[in-house]
Formats: sequence, C-alpha cells, structure tokens
Amino acid sequence: MYKLYTDKSEDFSCEIQIKNASLKGSIARLVVESADGLSFIFNGKLEQDKCIVPIRRLKGLIDENTRGNMFLEIIVEDTYFSPWKSEFIVEEHTSVKVKLDEQKQPTKPSVTVKVSPSKNVIDEKKKLNILVPLKEIIKLCETFNIKKSTLSRKKNDIKQLVNEYFHSNPEFKEYKIVILKGLRNFLK
Repeated sequence: MYKLYTDKSEDFSCEIQIKNASLKGSIARLVVESADGLSFIFNGKLEQDKCIVPIRRLKGLIDENTRGNMFLEIIVEDTYFSPWKSEFIVEEHTSVKVKLDEQKQPTKPSVTVKVSPSKNVIDEKKKLNILVPLKEIIKLCETFNIKKSTLSRKKNDIKQLVNEYFHSNPEFKEYKIVILKGLRNFLK
C-alpha cells in the first residue's frame, strides 16, 4: 500500500524501460482515485530510464485516512500504458498528539461537626471560617489516634499537629486560639 501525505511533498519515482519508442513528447502522470470519488492527476516526466512524478502535499484537498487506488499512466508516441497500480492511504507525515491526564482534585477530608453554642459570641461568617480548619484538625486527630480521653497525655502531639496545620494554612491563623479552646468539645 502506497502512502500519500497531507503535510509533505514528495516525488513518486520508478525505473522504466521503453523499447522501440522515443521519449520525445512522452507523458507520465500519476492518477489518484479515492474510494469516495475524488480524483487527482499529478503530471511527471520521463528521463532515460526514470519516471519522476512530483506529488504535492494534500492538506486541504483530501482527508487523512482516505483510501483508494492509484496508477501510473505513460503515453509514448500516442500509445497508452498503465504499467503500475497500487492501493493508497493518506496519512500525516509529521504529527504531535497530546493526551491530557485527567486532572485529579485534592480531596479534603469530610467530618460532621456539631457546633454547640459557645459563651463567646462569634458572628456567622467567623463560624463558617472556623468550621473548615476545625474539621481538618479533627480528621488529623483521628488519623493520629488523638481522642478526648488521650488529649491530656498527647498535649505535645496536638500542639505540634495544630502548629504545623496553621503554618501550612496561614489563612486560618486568626482562628487558632478559638479552635484550640473548643477542640476538646469536638473530639470523640
């Protein structure tokens, strides 16, 4: 199967032997017929024992993966010959393809938190802002097996955990003290 390219010009070249005829006034051409009815003719030349037919790039003329038949026509001294025939397919010579990996969104741990009324009155916006770090810190406590019953023994662990959390999430630093005071109420 012969390959034609959408993005590259090339020469169809073959050796040819002509007996008892002059090359003067001879015609060489390549006929390309697609399965869906498109036809192209590329004119070439005969030089001694060579036939050369330039094939231009086919971008915009025919689609990639198009298939069909092509054949060489030679006319020498008013006599027609078709000495070569082949199937063809149209491809890209050079291509770059990109496949994106699926973007993975980081998943935040979800914890159900029951907020009991506090002696300190905190406006609603602050309550919402406190819930995010509170849920995450509670989840971290569960991961490191810190419970209400072990809180007094693991004070240093909880301090380190909370300090590292607020160091990594500086947008919640203003709520650090409130969260530390109320953390005992939310641990199991």
